[in-house]
Amino acid sequence: MAPFILLILVFGVFIYFSRRSQKRQEAEHRKMVENLDRGTRVMLNSGLIARVEKIDAEAKEAKLLIDEDKKVFAIYSLLAIAKVFDEKKSSVKED
Repeated sequence: MAPFILLILVFGVFIYFSRRSQKRQEAEHRKMVENLDRGTRVMLNSGLIARVEKIDAEAKEAKLLIDEDKKVFAIYSLLAIAKVFDEKKSSVKED
C-alpha cells in the first residue's frame, strides 16, 4: 500500500508543477500580446513573420501585414503570436 501512496504523491507533485509552469507561460504570453502596437514585427507559431497593422483586443485578433510590397494582410488570432521582435519599422503609416 505504501508504494501506491508514494506513486500518487509523486504524480500529484508533477501535476502541480506542470500547471504552475503553464500558468506562468500564459501570463507571459498575455503580457507580450498586451504590449503589441502597430508596426511591431512578430513571428507566428507557423514561423510566418509579419508586422502588426491593427489589434482588435475584443475579438482577440490581429490584422497583420504579410507582404509590405504587395500590401497583403491577414487576420490571425492573438494566440498564434509566438514571438515579438524588438525592432520597429517607421514606414507603417498611421491612419
